[in-house]
Amino acid sequence: MPARTRSLQCLLLSGIAAIGLAITVSCSAPEPASPPTQIHTEAVDTHIRYLSSDDLKGRDAFSEEIALAEDYIAERFREAGLSEFPEFPGFKNRFSFEYRPRRNPDAAPVTYELQNIVGFVEGTDPDLKEEYILFGAHHDHLGVRGEAPDNIYNGADDNAAGTTAVIALAEYFARTHTNKRSLIFATFTAEEKGLIGARHLAANLPIQPDQLVCMVNFEMIGKPAADGSWNLMYLGPEASTLDEIFLEAVDQDSEITLVGPEEHQIRYFRASDNAAFHAEGFITTTLASPQSTDDPYYHRPNDHYEFLNIDYMTEVIRTVVDITEPLVSGEATPVRTGGGDR
Repeated sequence: MPARTRSLQCLLLSGIAAIGLAITVSCSAPEPASPPTQIHTEAVDTHIRYLSSDDLKGRDAFSEEIALAEDYIAERFREAGLSEFPEFPGFKNRFSFEYRPRRNPDAAPVTYELQNIVGFVEGTDPDLKEEYILFGAHHDHLGVRGEAPDNIYNGADDNAAGTTAVIALAEYFARTHTNKRSLIFATFTAEEKGLIGARHLAANLPIQPDQLVCMVNFEMIGKPAADGSWNLMYLGPEASTLDEIFLEAVDQDSEITLVGPEEHQIRYFRASDNAAFHAEGFITTTLASPQSTDDPYYHRPNDHYEFLNIDYMTEVIRTVVDITEPLVSGEATPVRTGGGDR
């Protein structure tokens, strides 16, 4: 009903009611249409607050508590409506790994049962849905070390923050379903033990290798740059054209500014889970805060939730939706340029 017509009807009925007739009518403004699905600060806060809590005991990949994080991520994927790959029932990519500590190569190996968490949102285009973009981050950290009063290495920024980004993006795309290409959402175990989970998935994808267009990794996106600037760093600009796609697509009104790595940060392209996919020949990048490589709380027990900037982190995740839109829609396809191996 047009607003003017509704207003006149309300006035008429109000007059009738005034002369003693009992008539009930709602004269309030019509309910607005539901706003488009967004990435909300509250959801981001909920995810990272739990993943970095003491209950998870620092999420060591070989601990019992890592299963709490993995179950939480899998349940968020299920609730969001992601699809499971038949190979990964319950969103769990289970595998055995025989581990020998790198610092003690003569020690007897121990076999661990590990799992990545993997789901997908099928693309809407009948042809492009056979092509995939993978969003990933590692969900493990360092666990409990030493006897100090604060001996839980919570890993809020490293890398509950990146894991939260994957969950939030999975929830967003599962609900909006605006993606023409199919999207894989994966969180990896045992990055801190040597990229074990990412190496396993990169070599055992549930799709054909030539179907993976690129892999976008998240690492330590919980804090602005050291000077307070809301910057987001892309690693590996020498390795592919992903940076060009991102820079072309970024909203000029965004609060987030995209920046490349400084000289001392270039090597970190080889330091996170994207390196496992790069080694298999895939196009990759890592998105991280410029402070991530220089954070004094890095691999320290005080990498706590309360030191994060949730507003910055939420805006980063929203910006990722914008800068990856050409990839998700199939309008852009990155190419590898041969760098990134130093």
